[in-house]
Amino acid sequence: MTTSFDTDRPRRRRVRLTRVGSLPVAFTGHRAGAGPLTLGQLNTVQWLKLTPDHVAAVLCVELPVPDGVSTEDVAEAVAVLVARHEGLRTTYEFGEHPRQVVAATGVLTVEVCSLGEGAWGPADRSTVAGKLVAWLRERRGTVATAVRLAVATGEDGVVVACAAGFSHLAVDLGAIEVVKREFAELLADPARRQVGPPRHQPLDQAELEATPVERRRTRAALDYVREQSLRIPRCLYALPGARPTGESLAVELSSPAAAMAVRQVAARTRASRSAVVLSAVCAVLARRTGYRELVFPLLSSNRFDRRLAGYVGTLAQGALVTVEVGDRGFDALAKHTWTAVLEASRHARYDGAERAAMGERIEHERGLRFLYDPLFNSLVPESWSGANAGVKHRPEQITAALARTELTRRPVHRNGTPVRFGLTGVDDRLRLDLWSADTGLVPQAEVESLLLAVERLLVGAAGGDLTADRIRDLVGLEPIARTPDWVLVDNCWVDLAETQRLLDEALAPSTARIFRSAGDHDLVAYLTATDAITTPEQAHARCLAALPDHLNTLTPRHYVLCPTAPEDPADVAAWPAPLSSGTGRIPAE
Repeated sequence: MTTSFDTDRPRRRRVRLTRVGSLPVAFTGHRAGAGPLTLGQLNTVQWLKLTPDHVAAVLCVELPVPDGVSTEDVAEAVAVLVARHEGLRTTYEFGEHPRQVVAATGVLTVEVCSLGEGAWGPADRSTVAGKLVAWLRERRGTVATAVRLAVATGEDGVVVACAAGFSHLAVDLGAIEVVKREFAELLADPARRQVGPPRHQPLDQAELEATPVERRRTRAALDYVREQSLRIPRCLYALPGARPTGESLAVELSSPAAAMAVRQVAARTRASRSAVVLSAVCAVLARRTGYRELVFPLLSSNRFDRRLAGYVGTLAQGALVTVEVGDRGFDALAKHTWTAVLEASRHARYDGAERAAMGERIEHERGLRFLYDPLFNSLVPESWSGANAGVKHRPEQITAALARTELTRRPVHRNGTPVRFGLTGVDDRLRLDLWSADTGLVPQAEVESLLLAVERLLVGAAGGDLTADRIRDLVGLEPIARTPDWVLVDNCWVDLAETQRLLDEALAPSTARIFRSAGDHDLVAYLTATDAITTPEQAHARCLAALPDHLNTLTPRHYVLCPTAPEDPADVAAWPAPLSSGTGRIPAE
């Protein structure tokens, strides 16, 4: 196995981009129009309200370019794409009633950069494209601008690479793949450069989502998400005593051996390859965290309807999946995980604002703040592939391939999700990213150990099913060590010492003590009443407000307010008769 600190291991040619002009591209589409946002667009607006500068607000990507393409070819292809897909010629109006506004005609500008002197060709494309994508990111537009494009040319004027920056309101990663495929087709064959018949567009999608049938479907999705939200832990992956440092890190596992193993397990179980990988991730997380049932978010493409297969618009939304690891063998876990993913994905189209409001109510009731980790984002198609059938690698082949495993580390932007898995490839190599939003909370060594445990488990499962005991042996990681002060409350591991620090901070100058249980209640806070805190509701509001700085705890589930504190506040029996007591939760209207 080798390790590296960045992804630029091969020596690359130095690239200097010089903007030399712009290329106006006129387009004419089938129609103009305006209307409400789709659910996917509303979802994007919702999370951008929380993180307006999120790196994913504008998605900058390479567009495929065949050899010998001119800027005129690019202009013609772009004109067809923008005319064909209304989302690429849409602007967005925000306010109380946000709208999408589609232009029938207009002019799009393609920025042209020169690479300067020297011979530039296909061998340089990857390097140049990476530089061009970075150039676009530095000049990122706003989410209200659907698309910006740039090309890099050699001194002969031939296009070496092309990149685009898309508003996440206009596209998701599924839509980008549609654009990439059609862009390559249009460049390769001038005869294809026709707009073609009208397609299903974001305006049509918004109209469809307003129908009674679709509204019932979205309500059912919210009901499903609510059910899972009542069970998801506050923070699934947290190490005792960890303190934030502000540094983030991503590590990529690149493993040919794991890719071979995944294909064999998928062929044997008829689960999707991404589900096989996710089942290994779940087995590792369950072993390390002590949760036998995992509830965590993943992203669904929401492209299950045939009319949405070639749709250029943002559809992807978050879903909550529940995977019951328990004592299942690996094959049963893979099948169960795929079924759970399909069920969660089926309930992943809903109103983002309604979900946010529902989440706030659940946070108040459960006394927590959701961190929604560890996010699992698969860029691999979910359907089972017949290409997996009949695949058979000998054990020694897979073992030999372990020597080519690579761990690549790189810094990443800060992300609100403490732990995030990203599956980007399962063909020749398994490529699995694991991000730690803060290496003080989840250190680099921990990240690497989790990825290698996933690889060990997949390789071990290649030859046949594994029992629960064998899974634990192959994972090779001990459960996170917790002191007796840790208790499992409401599907959350709670550190009583940290809960006491929360009370000291939130309720001062009141004297307060947390008890594991008292009477018929778990996680009970006894405190003295003050001028500012005279009711359980006021105490709960203060604890909720202070909770974001305390990762490994919940607010108390019951508050007991007393006129004075005893000489020994740690003796629950010594507290005087209470003035009032209760959960502090305000009933939903």
